[in-house]
Amino acid sequence: MIALVTDSTACLTHAEAREWNIYIVPHSYRLDGNLYTELFEGENGAYAPVLRGSRLRSSMQASEDQFYYVFQALLQRGMDVLCTVISSRLSGAYSAAVNASRRLGGRVAVVDSQLTAGGLYLLLASLRQSIDQEHLSLHEAALRCESIRQHIGVAFSVENMEALRKSRRLGLVRQSVVSMLNRRPVFLLQKGAITSFGLARGWRERLEKLMEFLPSNVEKVVIQCFEKNRDAVSLAAEIKRRFCAPLVLLREIGPVLSIHIGEDAIALSWEEKTK
Repeated sequence: MIALVTDSTACLTHAEAREWNIYIVPHSYRLDGNLYTELFEGENGAYAPVLRGSRLRSSMQASEDQFYYVFQALLQRGMDVLCTVISSRLSGAYSAAVNASRRLGGRVAVVDSQLTAGGLYLLLASLRQSIDQEHLSLHEAALRCESIRQHIGVAFSVENMEALRKSRRLGLVRQSVVSMLNRRPVFLLQKGAITSFGLARGWRERLEKLMEFLPSNVEKVVIQCFEKNRDAVSLAAEIKRRFCAPLVLLREIGPVLSIHIGEDAIALSWEEKTK
């Protein structure tokens, strides 16, 4: 049996992780000196008002030792391990997982997802299905992971650039990108790195620009926001209407990513049909 390992930015619920045999290695974050661990989707408590009211914010990636102990426990239970986490261009978690795997031998494979958030969620869901239905070996599963990620995309929009510019983990973004006169920056993940796609004026144009990224054959969509808001709900309804009601999930962005992209961000992840 192949166990999947990922990190806490994947917006998985505890029930999904249990059903899909996925194990989470959590990131941590600090707000005004208080240390927290990022948990499963819906289990982070009332973090939103605490984060909004905090002045000092930082996050700590999952460590090599954390990955090592999870990998070791799964190997001792007779499982092979496939680990895919937040893009290596956004965090050092991938390098930590690779280093941990080298300490344990050949029954652990680590693949760079080149994704995060809802994109990582969609990758894990499709990967689990492929492994179970096709009885893939560990090597085959790692290759399939690389194949699936090519059909998944992530875009997001922020209210302003302050959080991204302070971030040391979400890569470099052109300093010329600004938000003013009610304009919100829009970004796309390309090969795991953040790329600017201009500005949107007002919330309606913001949603339209995000939907422009969706392929005509989109099959699954994950919409994420810091707290449920009218933009996310409107975006979900419009996608269902325009794209013949594909699977559309509403999820939280989560505290760690919110620290780096801001509390008023909205993110859109999608997976296109491959057959």
